[in-house]
Amino acid sequence: MQVLQTIEEVHKVFDTQGSSPLLVTCEDLRDWVCKYDRFPKYLFNELIASEFAKLWDIKTPETSFIKVKSEHVPIDKFPQLQSMWFEKECFGSLYLENSKEIDHSIISMFEDKSFRSKLSDKTDFLKIALFDIWMANEDRNYNNFNLLLYVSSEKLNFFYAIDHVNIFNTSFLDYGIAELTEDDSIIKTDLAKILFGKNKKLTEIVNNLIQKFYLCTEKCQDKLDEILDLVPESWNINKEQIRDRIIQSLFSDEWKAQCEANFRGFVQSFIKN
Repeated sequence: MQVLQTIEEVHKVFDTQGSSPLLVTCEDLRDWVCKYDRFPKYLFNELIASEFAKLWDIKTPETSFIKVKSEHVPIDKFPQLQSMWFEKECFGSLYLENSKEIDHSIISMFEDKSFRSKLSDKTDFLKIALFDIWMANEDRNYNNFNLLLYVSSEKLNFFYAIDHVNIFNTSFLDYGIAELTEDDSIIKTDLAKILFGKNKKLTEIVNNLIQKFYLCTEKCQDKLDEILDLVPESWNINKEQIRDRIIQSLFSDEWKAQCEANFRGFVQSFIKN
């Protein structure tokens, strides 16, 4: 994965409930959303989830490692920042200008059939929900979609998944892995009902996603070592330990069967009924 360097002062700090990332410009002359978390485990979560998402063909912003120069961190302007946080590589996601984060203020747009028809692949919504169940992502739900609605140059709308700090039940698999509750899933939302509530092919869509689920998880397991090789030494992650935890948790037959059952159950309870 590419390593970029900032070329000017930080533009802004995004006011979020979590990591409060930065907007920076790098040597490629593009703007990036830069996460500098005080805890490298969170940076690892972003990396592993984004790489797995690519293998699932889930749309996520382009990613990179970013080195933020100390002179580009204006502590006087943003006193909540500490220069020591930028002594290691940060995690960057390309800033998508033609996008809007989905929240309750724009859900009504999806009720318009002509707007929904512009979505290139609505099934991505359910694929992301299944991915979250598998990764035990506790932070994409009714109150916090963590989805971008992106308008491409062809004027089509796409779902982009962002922010994966809270995968692994927000615990770095310290205590194994636990299934998500219904309140931790975007399946239990008005948006899911709007997109799929009247879809006569929903059963077929779900069956196809489950079939791909097993193929995608196998692909992730095959690529795990390559992905772990990307982890910067500065993050001080015990790669052997987390590798063993991921294999025991995410790739066990028992866990995958539980994920399938939960996914089918959530769809049945909150979309079909």
